[in-house]
Amino acid sequence: MDIITLLLGIGMAVYGAHYLVDGGSAIAKRFNIPTIVIGSTIVAFGTSMPEFTVNINSALSGNTDLALGNILGSNLFNICAVIGIVCLITPLKVGSDAISKDLPMCLLSAAVVGVCGNQIYFDHINYHELFPSTGIVFLFFFAIFMRYVYGEASAATSHHDKATKKGLATSDSADSSPHAMSKAVFFVAIGLVGLVFGGEFIVDGASGIARSLGMAERVIGLVIVGPGTSFPELIASITAARRNDVGMVLGNVLGSNIFNIFFTLGATALIKPIPLDLALNTAIIVNVAATALLVVYVGLSKNKTFGRPLGALLVVIYVGYIANALMS
Repeated sequence: MDIITLLLGIGMAVYGAHYLVDGGSAIAKRFNIPTIVIGSTIVAFGTSMPEFTVNINSALSGNTDLALGNILGSNLFNICAVIGIVCLITPLKVGSDAISKDLPMCLLSAAVVGVCGNQIYFDHINYHELFPSTGIVFLFFFAIFMRYVYGEASAATSHHDKATKKGLATSDSADSSPHAMSKAVFFVAIGLVGLVFGGEFIVDGASGIARSLGMAERVIGLVIVGPGTSFPELIASITAARRNDVGMVLGNVLGSNIFNIFFTLGATALIKPIPLDLALNTAIIVNVAATALLVVYVGLSKNKTFGRPLGALLVVIYVGYIANALMS
């Protein structure tokens, strides 16, 4: 039954990603919103719902080891595996907004978990956990990120409206008709449902298989639940990459990681303090290092592109980390 559940989840995630990317791209085109904005909001939040659901349920049941391992495993999978695999399929051109805002915010979210959860090292007190006060700070960071996204979308829409009034753009095309917009919204809704429930089935099936093999909860969170809940991001990103929608790919991955830390972990910590198993610091360090690698790479790159060599390196980093986690 676990294997059947896993396969069913994969199927739902694949079809859900197809409809979500179609609908999200249509909405972005209709309002002239950069697809990275759609990717970092509608698509990213939708594909992050499995992580959010797993964490809230884990917090309510007191299983915080699974909650934190889930987020760290998910974000590491997004940065290394998703971006790495997509780069192997097609190079990703990084836009100015991603360089100046999304990537730095993603790096900040990766680093702040290690700082806030390691009081034993930074403050020299015998604590290493995320408190409710930390959760509030995380939610403030999330509000700042959303304010930036809203401003970017408003600016793009305003520019489009001015162009329309001047006759530089048309608003009577088939893509902007009420019927077409209703269809796009319906596709987004169907896609989100498929990804959310598909992600849950993937997690349930994979976790059942892992527990039958005697794996610990922390390891299950890092190498099974985390990647499992990020499988929708992988499918959605591959689907968008095949359509050369780079903005959707980066918006999805970076937005999802920011959402996972600042909103999901923030909300989880408000419900119940989350102890940071010191063994998870390895995942934090690798996550920060991989994200910093992207920031430095695009900063030094002349054409601002994530190419196949970088993709191969990211995949190797992820495989090496998983191998080390399983052996330890």
